[in-house]
Amino acid sequence: MSTNLDEFVALVREYVDVVNRAGTTPAHAFLRACALILPRIYATGLNLPDVEPRNDDATLEVASPLARIRRLLGRYDAYWEIFDPYVDGPPLPASLATDLADIYLDLATSLIAFDAGHTADAVWQWRFNIQGHCGAHLVDALRAIHRAVNDHMPPGYVAGSEATE
Repeated sequence: MSTNLDEFVALVREYVDVVNRAGTTPAHAFLRACALILPRIYATGLNLPDVEPRNDDATLEVASPLARIRRLLGRYDAYWEIFDPYVDGPPLPASLATDLADIYLDLATSLIAFDAGHTADAVWQWRFNIQGHCGAHLVDALRAIHRAVNDHMPPGYVAGSEATE
């Protein structure tokens, strides 16, 4: 295995662990952990080897952490984004929980395949996802995470603890 692939797999394992622990740490700490690991996953993922899939037809399913992340983030789940900065269009509503859950699903499903020995299929799928669906969610999430952690979310924030307006 190449050094880059070793690093990528380790980062994926770290992200999966961070998401699996969502709800056991405060939202601010969770998002800060995501802010530290997601850019590294993106950068390393862009340099994954270009391999041909073997199409081993490993049907794998991973439970979505969406509801757990949405509960954790509370009011900091929803944000505005520009879907494509090269296409004229209005800002659209987005969900940070959806971004983080979709990243998780794209990475964790291939991790299971990788651990089951379907290395070429896993690497091909990771590379494809980083260049497409997963990568788009990742870069969109980073801006929202940056603003939440540094500008809006108090470190001790607990969803549901806000005063009703």
